[in-house]
Amino acid sequence: MARGRVDLFIAKLPMHTVVLTLNGLDSVSELLAIPRNAQITLKRGNIRQAVKLEFLEGRESFADFMEMNGALARKFQLTPLRRYLLIYNPLDSSLSISPSPLSESAVSLTRSTAGPGSLSVGYELLSYLGIPERQGTMIKVRYGRNLARLRLHVPENLSDNRLRLPAQLMKKWRLPPKQNLALQFDQRNFTLGLAPLSLLSR
Repeated sequence: MARGRVDLFIAKLPMHTVVLTLNGLDSVSELLAIPRNAQITLKRGNIRQAVKLEFLEGRESFADFMEMNGALARKFQLTPLRRYLLIYNPLDSSLSISPSPLSESAVSLTRSTAGPGSLSVGYELLSYLGIPERQGTMIKVRYGRNLARLRLHVPENLSDNRLRLPAQLMKKWRLPPKQNLALQFDQRNFTLGLAPLSLLSR
């Protein structure tokens, strides 16, 4: 079996066509083992649909993603801009899909200049964490028992992989600049959890 995580996007595609883009820069996806232009069965629980699976190459991205028609997504009760786990079974040419809402990364913290109520997340880091690219989205940031609600700011530089918090919040939470942090983002409640990386590596 081959497995991989993808972000879902809605596109103007035929009802029974699914397109995968698997050139995320962090690793080589196991899903590349699926035969090109294969007829497969897409499965989620008791929902099944025969589809044609196509691959699109040549796009640069920091995360793998899947595109399908909006009607097909509704049939499988899938939410756009969410992350899903795909498992391909070559024995029956089936592709199972299930939610995969938790994503993790690590970063060195810096101060934000975007405003006191802003959480600045570089596009590269945003992609790794599965945070939808919507400026102004409210994100809950949790550090231990501390919790703050901040509005998402995404810098224009696509290669930016930094996390920036307001200086006042860093002082209140006693977070020094360049603090190495482990991050976990939960798409179900839009919560970004922070923890000292040194504690997790012991």
